[in-house]
Formats: sequence, C-alpha cells, structure tokens
Amino acid sequence: MHSVNPDPARRIVARIADELAAVGWPIERVELPEGEAAKRLAVIETAASELARLRVERAEPLVAIGGGALGDSAGFLAATYLRGVPVIHVPTTLVAQIDSAIGGKTAVDLPEGKNLVGAFHQPSAIVIDIAVLRTLPERQRRAALGEAVKMAALGD
Repeated sequence: MHSVNPDPARRIVARIADELAAVGWPIERVELPEGEAAKRLAVIETAASELARLRVERAEPLVAIGGGALGDSAGFLAATYLRGVPVIHVPTTLVAQIDSAIGGKTAVDLPEGKNLVGAFHQPSAIVIDIAVLRTLPERQRRAALGEAVKMAALGD
C-alpha cells in the first residue's frame, strides 16, 4: 500500500518486498491513492475487490506503509474485509508515528465530513523506522513536532 509521501513509502515497500521475497514470502501489492484521496468508500470498495481477486484469507495481514490518511484507510479496509484481517502499520510520517498508527482508530470520509465511517481495529504490529523522517521536508517535520507538543500539553 502507498501513502501520503510516496517517495520514502515506495522505497520502503520495495525494500520490504525484496526482503520478504528473499525468504520465500509471496507479496501482492494493493495501492491506494495518496493523502486524503485514500479516505473514500469508493477507494475501499476497489481495494476490497482487489483483495477478493487475490483470494486474501483472514490470517493474511495487510501491511500499511505510509502516512496517517493511508493508515486510516488501510486500517478500515483491514477491519471490514472478511470481518477483520490483521493490519501492520509502517508509518512514514512523524504524525503517523506518534498518533494515527497507534490506538486502532480507522475511518474514511463522507462528503458530509471527515472520519464519519470507521471502526476500531488494533494493529497486529507497528513498525517504526525513525530514519525515514530524514526524507521528509523540514516544514512537515516541524509541523509534526508542533502537533507532538500540542498533544503533550493537552494530554496527561
């Protein structure tokens, strides 16, 4: 799956696919649009149809590689396909690493508003490589750090 920030996500997808193939694990890729465009029911329907075409079974995990919007969509897809399949998050943005990949909140948007259709579906694992953050634009890193400070100030 691909995400908000395609360049690091594409490199990570390629590296993971190569490493898993080297040990004999088959990989199938289902790509979602970048950013908020991924958070539509039509996208979920298309992706679920692709999973059905691939004959994905309940024990086979989806690996969501990307930012927060991608994680929300992939998590929702995992929560609803076959009434729930495992999902592994590999967040490639700081906000996704500190917020959206954690807690199992999944959702997609409707024209009437954000995150109106969703489910709670805990990830089986969250794999974070902080070196990916070096590939992000400085402005995006600063904005994410601001979000982290806000979360810390508002939280307990």
